[in-house]
Amino acid sequence: MTDAKAERQKKTIQRINRIQGQLNGLKTAIEEGRDCEYRVTQALAIEKAVSSLMQHMVGGYLDHEARQLMDEDPDEVLRSIKRLVELSHR
Repeated sequence: MTDAKAERQKKTIQRINRIQGQLNGLKTAIEEGRDCEYRVTQALAIEKAVSSLMQHMVGGYLDHEARQLMDEDPDEVLRSIKRLVELSHR
């Protein structure tokens, strides 16, 4: 694994850990009976963090895997990118 790929993987795991912390915080807020506005605000922050995680992962794919595969099989890369776009709009 290249240094850049390892660093990107480390950042991805950090994002996931942050989201898990946010989820635990929301669970605690619900258990403690915090008001609905607070819980919704937390849920929106989680939603944004998950969206950001997906963008980060797709960016990593484009920077590392797709770039390498372009010389070998550009049609497969384009199909893969199309699938990623479709998935992100579900």
